Amino acid sequence: MIMLETIENWALHAFADGELDVEDSKAIERLLAENAEARKALATINYQKAELHKAYDDVLNEVVPAHLMAAAQARSPRRMVPYLAMAASVAFLLIGGALGWFAAHTGNAVQIADLASRALVAHETYSVEVRHPVEVAASEQDHLQAWLSKRVGSEFKIPDLQKDGYTLLGGRLLAENDAPAGQLMYETADKQRMTIYFSANEAGNVTGMKLEQKDKLITCYWRDAKLALAVTADMPREAMVVLGSSIFAQIEGRHGTYER
Repeated sequence: MIMLETIENWALHAFADGELDVEDSKAIERLLAENAEARKALATINYQKAELHKAYDDVLNEVVPAHLMAAAQARSPRRMVPYLAMAASVAFLLIGGALGWFAAHTGNAVQIADLASRALVAHETYSVEVRHPVEVAASEQDHLQAWLSKRVGSEFKIPDLQKDGYTLLGGRLLAENDAPAGQLMYETADKQRMTIYFSANEAGNVTGMKLEQKDKLITCYWRDAKLALAVTADMPREAMVVLGSSIFAQIEGRHGTYER
């Protein structure tokens, strides 16, 4: 069993790759819910995995030409050694280049990926609550909006999502990365819940909308000049594209575009 007090980076990599057993996976999930540094590390790992797939999957999935396959099969093991050495050198160069790229871009990438990770953990934590899903109910919407805007440090208007099939339940204050954050919770007629997570955009970098998925949960997240926001729910990817666009339009006052 993994000890949370002495967890090493390999365990987070194994968790990201789905290689842990049920008991160890639950231990990592508890750690992620409580430890901001662990969430940052996992967000970095997931971002690197996604970027490597984006950069190299097309090449890896290419069909090897028949004449090259025939040439490779015709060579004896001894004659193949120089070619294997050459292939290994190319692989090391690719890995080195990728690591250099990640080092140069890590600040912005981690901030963006960590936003999705925090929103997913917050959704998992509170969306399952039966008696206390929110701290302030929708019946006090004006107070909720003013309170969370003040605590987060930027004015935030609560979206009206009745046309999208969601009724506001209320919201709560969260503490993330030593700073206040807010969470709004909505519910459909069949009790499916969706949350909007938002915090101050301390980095000041503006991004388009992105999608991140964890099992059945999917989050649509972006940053504007003042806030970092993420919409999270258990729904198909296509449905989140529509819902995320609707919420983006209400909050930002314009239509947004998704980034890969």
